[in-house]
Amino acid sequence: MPTSSLLAGLRRMVLGARHEGLASASDLGGDGLDSVGLGGGGLDSVGLEPLAGARRFTLPDLSPTPAREDVGRMLHGMGAPVVVEDNVGSAPLRVPGSLIVVAAPHDAALGPAMALAEAVRGQLHTSGLIEAYRIPSLEGRREAAAARAEAAAAGQPVVVAYGLGRPAWTATHAASAERLRADQTWLVVDARHKHSDTAAWVAAVQTRLVVHALAVVGAAETSTPRTVERLGIPVGWTDQGPVWG
Repeated sequence: MPTSSLLAGLRRMVLGARHEGLASASDLGGDGLDSVGLGGGGLDSVGLEPLAGARRFTLPDLSPTPAREDVGRMLHGMGAPVVVEDNVGSAPLRVPGSLIVVAAPHDAALGPAMALAEAVRGQLHTSGLIEAYRIPSLEGRREAAAARAEAAAAGQPVVVAYGLGRPAWTATHAASAERLRADQTWLVVDARHKHSDTAAWVAAVQTRLVVHALAVVGAAETSTPRTVERLGIPVGWTDQGPVWG
């Protein structure tokens, strides 16, 4: 290829990108630079600026143009969890399109989930080993993503009552709940139950899910309603009403 064509191609390649750095030609003598057509006026001809010593030159900026995509929209499109900053510990999310899972053994999640959905004006769904008449059910990441998109368009969050079945199955079904990619997870605990049993159940859930808050039932029917505080998870709701501010 003629030297002039090579230099023209080099100029288009280098100047068409954006980067700033140093390239060294320390292994080439003056004759070496001439041999590739960069001696004398060669540097000027390709738009490279010589530095002191005539063996180093500055390249134009080759860094990529910063992305301008809406990352939040991309995450919603992939069904990925929404990252929400400044999330008050025991307050339910109200961000449109966010997803809250309220989990419990058997069907105990339904009542608290309905209360939370009413409080945040969210769209209520069921999942796992729980179904309810006239309440839509969703399973898996794709259905969760579709529910998010519908709720986001309506300006609402999604609240999912999730049935974990018998306590002995907790870890297995918590792994299934993990596929929903919830932004916030609430556990329903019964203040009337033996604390050691409740603590073991919560620990089994936490092997697969990050738990953000508790919904406590039976608080008015025990002489030790505050025992649940020993679980180390904020109490956000009781059957006496919401606790968050």
